[in-house]
Amino acid sequence: MCFSFHLGTLDNKCNVQKNSTFLVSNGCISSAPVEITSCSGLCETSSIYSAEANALAHSCSCCQEMTTTKKEATLTCPDGSNISHTYIYIESCGCKASDCSGQSTSLKRRRRRL
Repeated sequence: MCFSFHLGTLDNKCNVQKNSTFLVSNGCISSAPVEITSCSGLCETSSIYSAEANALAHSCSCCQEMTTTKKEATLTCPDGSNISHTYIYIESCGCKASDCSGQSTSLKRRRRRL
């Protein structure tokens, strides 16, 4: 399930976000920061009344990866040895259709618990 909040214009459209960080795996660390990626931004989500169904029709999409590649980084371990670490790099992001039929139910349940 994904949530999207539409505040005015779509200034924060779904796209690739880049960040540099040290990769750590099993106590081994990259000697330099590595560029990693994520998807972030707004996608369309709506609820509209359907007279035919006499119910609300929901349309949801989530900001997700569209294309990825595998990249490798060399990590140095505490004993001085080097290992090769493969990670997923996001090349592009987009809005993918998602099932949002359960959103209102789960939100109602959360409100009752509070």
